[in-house]
Amino acid sequence: PSKPEEQLTQQQKQQNKLMKELKQSLHESLKQPPQKSNQLVPESESEKMQHYVEQLRLKPANALKEELSNLRLPNKGRKPDLVDRLAKFYVAQDEGRESGADDDDEDMDDGEVQMPAVVAPSSTTLDLDRPMSFAGISRLSTAATNALRQAFSDPVPTPIQKVAIPKLLYAQQSALLHAPTGSGKTLTYILPITETLWKEVEDANKDGDIDPDAMENGVALVLLPTRELAAQVAGIASVLAPPGMVKLVPRPMNLMSLWKAEADRGEEYEYFENQGNDEEPTSSSGRTYKPRILVGSAKSISLSLFGDKKMPAPPTSKPEGKSLLSSSRWLVMDEVDRLLNVKKSRTDKSFKRHEKPAAMLAAAIARLTKGRVQVIAASATVGRPIRRELSRVLGLHSSECPETLRGEEDTANLKRKVDNDEIHIGRAVKIPEAVKNYVLPVDGSTTGSLLTSAAFAAKTILSPPEKGMPSRKVLLVLTRGSDIKVHNALGAMRHFGINPEPQSLLDALEVDGTDRLMEAHRKVSGVVGLGGSKEKKNKLDSDDGYLLITHEDNVRGLHLDGLDAVIVV
Repeated sequence: PSKPEEQLTQQQKQQNKLMKELKQSLHESLKQPPQKSNQLVPESESEKMQHYVEQLRLKPANALKEELSNLRLPNKGRKPDLVDRLAKFYVAQDEGRESGADDDDEDMDDGEVQMPAVVAPSSTTLDLDRPMSFAGISRLSTAATNALRQAFSDPVPTPIQKVAIPKLLYAQQSALLHAPTGSGKTLTYILPITETLWKEVEDANKDGDIDPDAMENGVALVLLPTRELAAQVAGIASVLAPPGMVKLVPRPMNLMSLWKAEADRGEEYEYFENQGNDEEPTSSSGRTYKPRILVGSAKSISLSLFGDKKMPAPPTSKPEGKSLLSSSRWLVMDEVDRLLNVKKSRTDKSFKRHEKPAAMLAAAIARLTKGRVQVIAASATVGRPIRRELSRVLGLHSSECPETLRGEEDTANLKRKVDNDEIHIGRAVKIPEAVKNYVLPVDGSTTGSLLTSAAFAAKTILSPPEKGMPSRKVLLVLTRGSDIKVHNALGAMRHFGINPEPQSLLDALEVDGTDRLMEAHRKVSGVVGLGGSKEKKNKLDSDDGYLLITHEDNVRGLHLDGLDAVIVV
């Protein structure tokens, strides 16, 4: 026999041996009288139900739906219905095992043991009472444990997470995170905040001295450059944080209205298109907390607090806004190089003196909290100009700027560059080997010639694939230097008859109302990881190809799964 056949035969022998040993051990265990487990197991059916409900409600709705699908149970409905359905199933399974124990003795006479039916394990199977350590955190919360295991199966912290998370969580120090794009900076700054909030919830359940709903215990403001990136970060944070503590600020609004009693459907539950169920969500699956993490674009949050000349008054009253800023415990500025005015050099003439929204917010928070706020800034590009500007905004001397944290590998590479007198040492952007770059020369530099070449490239990439191959997914990015508007590019692509019909990325993400924006981002991005959706209900999520067009200012930091090509004009 060939070598693969020999290996297969050896595997079969091992499997048969293992099965025989398993049957023998099961036979012996069933002969012995049942022993009570040392673990505390709920006795009554209602107690068992509550036990499972408390565990299941911590999981995202997408995970519950997939688990129901794996068990061949209906997976439609809102999150409380999904939790209730799964909990009843597990309780029924427990009851079936207990009632079937008496019948097992009759099968022993035949010498064969009937193996129990086993449901194939999946990534969303309940991991009850299985604590997990991660990046220096000895015991993660149940929500973070389930989310990380679902997203990464066997979670391994990245270099920046190993270095930064212990300092941000235990030392509670301010920091400037410097790591390559895609290295997990979002999880690095979100996880210490959510784990601190879970600790407060646990302490409140034990002695009741801490009220996790009180704004005075500290609020986290997470500032992003764009609303779309804010929706992505809010989706991740909502999976890791206690229910209800994450609120997205998609537009200028009265921020104090977020502390009202009614639940926000989009952040507590999945939004299902064509669901046809208008009932309000209930809180039967567990307690929902008041907001402690506000995520939004710097402009939306700034206008919500300070207003502008077009508004008769700020949406949030000045006393309430001052109280909110004074309660800030964490200030996160992601993509900080885009949030602040950074001089390219000390003699940069193009530098604008008016403050950006993020700078106004950071300065106000630093002043009102007397410097006690924990500032976490993150970027793939960090140098002296950013550190100088961040220090100025926070009212610090340049020598007192928050420590720059890098992964061990990045620190070693930076030291090597300094020793070798290499330039451009501040940039930490790495291009994976799987990404191939091509340059398409253009005859002329007019808008028409650029769009004609881009249309030729898009048409070539999107040409019908071979039979059985999935359609291509392409993103067209317009740079500032091209001076081309998105609507002009859309018109040109449609003029050349590109199929499928081109669409603006922001139009695909655009929705009306805070309750749908986060779910819209999950659908369009196709993200299957942390805080993502595995549902395929949107055209952009399916195997059909697409051409999305956007400007470079709107796409930085966004995560789009399954892209085949990016055309940069």
